Amino acid sequence: MTALPFVTAVIPCRNEAAFVGPFLESVLANDYPTDRLELLVVDGQSDDGTREIVRRYSEKCPRVRLVDNPQRTKPSALNTGIRRARGEVIVRLDVHAHYPRSYISGCVRGLLDHPDADNVGGVMTSRARTDRPLGRAIALCLGSAFGVGNARFRVGTTRPRWVDTVFGGCYRRELFERIGLFDETLIRAQDREFNQRLRAAGGRILLLPDVECTYYPRSAFRDHCSWIFEAGYWPYYASRLADRWIGSWRNVVPAGFVVTSAVGAASAFVSPLAGRFTAAVGTAYGLALLGVSARLARRHRDARLLLALPVAFATTHLLYGVGSLWGIVAPRRHGAAG
Repeated sequence: MTALPFVTAVIPCRNEAAFVGPFLESVLANDYPTDRLELLVVDGQSDDGTREIVRRYSEKCPRVRLVDNPQRTKPSALNTGIRRARGEVIVRLDVHAHYPRSYISGCVRGLLDHPDADNVGGVMTSRARTDRPLGRAIALCLGSAFGVGNARFRVGTTRPRWVDTVFGGCYRRELFERIGLFDETLIRAQDREFNQRLRAAGGRILLLPDVECTYYPRSAFRDHCSWIFEAGYWPYYASRLADRWIGSWRNVVPAGFVVTSAVGAASAFVSPLAGRFTAAVGTAYGLALLGVSARLARRHRDARLLLALPVAFATTHLLYGVGSLWGIVAPRRHGAAG
């Protein structure tokens, strides 16, 4: 490549002392020219030592800059970083991830090679934060089509593919001038809303198979339960705030499963046919659950996953569905974030 664009990496961050050091090491080891890259760590008033760690890196490497985010939310961090950015290209990075040397150059190459793409990104491989069976099972669930449907950026692709969303994202700066910044009323799902708005404006999103990163999801069971409930809640609640649907069919399936199971179970008391139907659905789901779990446990040569994977899958599906239903009926809150 010649005449490489100047790139700004925008990095939302708050209380990430355990992750921000290794994360910055991986990004600073990238092969993108050092004189064409700046890193903006947009911090939401961290009080766990994160800011001190970032300052130490900025003292050693002027490319790293600490930027304040008084509002403490992710969309405000993204917008603050974009406004402060000097780059012609904006790449969004997550502190809970490890990026290989070619990640940024691969994203930029994707934009240059595909002028009809407005946002490009790569495949995100989930890896457990601990070696405990349940933590590993949660990571495997989030990388399985049975766990997350057709979220290609999670389950992978063998060829460049037009998709509805990617992890992080790499954008030309002019895109934000054309369709606006991230919606700061959405403390979650702001990327979904932005990408839906992008596609509604005629834009396209490209997933690249040769651009990869490793993501570290929450491995503690309670943390995962809280996160997956919120993951189900926000596509629906955010759609209500945005006054349009911003999700996809994979956001509908868990809610439909929960409703079908609940209605069928309740109807079974008065209708034998409903009881048989509900039992058939439950049996089919259980067999699929055990089959996928057995296959993954065998592939990863860990018998402990035979017990942990069904728990991870069932919890993910049920809590996502329950969260979705709450997102439909929850009272609309006043104020910015909801």
